[in-house]
Amino acid sequence: CGQDKTVRVWILCTGRCERVLEGHEDDVRGVAVWGRGGRAASCGFDKTVRVWDLDAGSCVGVMEGHTDKVFGVGMSGSGDHVVSCSWDMSVRVWDVASGRAAGAPLMPPSAEGSQPSRGSSVPLSGAPGPVSKTQTALQLRGHEKEVLDVAVTSDGGRAVSGSVDGTVRVWDLSSGAQVAKCEGHSDWVTGVAVTPNGSLAASCGRDGSARLWTLSGREVRKLQHTGEVMGVALAPDGSRLCCAQGKLVVVWDCNSGQNVRALSKHSGVVRGVAVSGAGDKIVSCGQDLVIMVWDMARLVHERTLEGHTGVVRRVA
Repeated sequence: CGQDKTVRVWILCTGRCERVLEGHEDDVRGVAVWGRGGRAASCGFDKTVRVWDLDAGSCVGVMEGHTDKVFGVGMSGSGDHVVSCSWDMSVRVWDVASGRAAGAPLMPPSAEGSQPSRGSSVPLSGAPGPVSKTQTALQLRGHEKEVLDVAVTSDGGRAVSGSVDGTVRVWDLSSGAQVAKCEGHSDWVTGVAVTPNGSLAASCGRDGSARLWTLSGREVRKLQHTGEVMGVALAPDGSRLCCAQGKLVVVWDCNSGQNVRALSKHSGVVRGVAVSGAGDKIVSCGQDLVIMVWDMARLVHERTLEGHTGVVRRVA
């Protein structure tokens, strides 16, 4: 997804663009794919979250409620819930089937204290597809500044978010409670990731570090880079961490903390990185308008995917 307002669906083994999904009215900033591959969610600077049927190539729901640019989106393994985060300092949890804001907007602290509060349901307008549009005013006190990225465990039980406030927070999505606050970054947290089973989380930031965490909030390891890290992705088994730093994709061994290899082929800054569900491919994207596919085992470039007409922000 990217600056050209599109979400594109690619066949990695052939490099063919299967679909171009259009509907966002501004820069598309985040994308997530349902574990079984039938659905995807995207978000953007138009303040919306959109859910897509990848087989039909159609938008099946538009979630509205954020009051500013939406920077990140995550999806549970079942595809039942989407979690989004925004420059409006909130994280919202959406029920895909009903279109309701089923979880908690995670908002800055207020004089009311740190407990969630629930208000009335407010109908939302202008959404195509079968998803009804309702927002429940349930709020959690959490991040103190803008939230830039979010990731969700496969079972939909936990979400991990990263913010301009320099913290990583872990949330219980069934109760809306904050279960951990991870501190260590000295600047904006620009990206987060989590293994499907929730055994390990990762974060990265403008301070040039990537960090590994348990979901209880304990820092496992700090991996220092030479400049700002824009995105992170974990192998499904938690064995490797891939980081977008400068024009490189830097691959780390999570167990030893050793830098395995820096993958160099992008001609512009790498903005996003992902690992395939099988753990056999690394996918990166960036300011050079292309997506690159790498073999995880051999750590070599396999192919370059071209089609976007603007900066490519994220891949999933």
